[in-house]
Amino acid sequence: MHEDNRERARGGRARLREFRKKRHVEIAAVAVVYVLFLVVGLCTQTAATFDAMTVEILGPPDGMQFWSSPIELAAIVRNQKGPLTNASAKITVLSLATGETEELTGAANEQGIVKVLFPAESGEYTWYVATKTEGYPTIVSRSRSFSTRLTLIVDCLRPCSSKYPILLPINAGGYEDLQVMVTDIAGNPVESANVTFYVNSRQVYSTLTNPRGVAKMFWDMRPGKYTWFASACKDGEVGVSHLSTFIV
Repeated sequence: MHEDNRERARGGRARLREFRKKRHVEIAAVAVVYVLFLVVGLCTQTAATFDAMTVEILGPPDGMQFWSSPIELAAIVRNQKGPLTNASAKITVLSLATGETEELTGAANEQGIVKVLFPAESGEYTWYVATKTEGYPTIVSRSRSFSTRLTLIVDCLRPCSSKYPILLPINAGGYEDLQVMVTDIAGNPVESANVTFYVNSRQVYSTLTNPRGVAKMFWDMRPGKYTWFASACKDGEVGVSHLSTFIV
């Protein structure tokens, strides 16, 4: 009888030692998994932080006032490795006077810099940049502000658009007649004002207004989407037309 009790006691102690051994193994396994989880998470976070994309406005300085137009808006796109040259950007400009917005698009150059020309009429504006490239979410910059004070009025005569692009047929010969009229603040035509035409943020032609204050450019078009405006100056006075978009 006593021998049986001692046998059962030895068996119980053996099972308890086996149980404790398994328990220690399980705890060690859980600890290893937890450590691996922390290491992987830290490595992932480090990689994500290292590859994070940023967009920063370069100019103009916040709050700057201009007496000329168009205004060059510039931003730089980069990650911690350096500039990103394949990023596309959309620049949104809000007119505080009208509440209307204009959107301009551009692409980063080899320095990661995006530049566009904006035909800012007299008024106050705020603007920001949103950029996107493969492998990154859309990144938005902080907003900046500027203002313009112009003394000439440049009205688009043709082809003019408001909020939405207009569709233009290709005329015989493939040329389109771009026209603006320049007047002073009293509404009088301004003769011999120097007018510069811009298409897709590039200066393409300059001419003088006629006695009626009208300037025109005959442009050889190809199928595509275009945005255009014109600036005018004479005797230190400056003006600019609004941005128009058309599709050929």
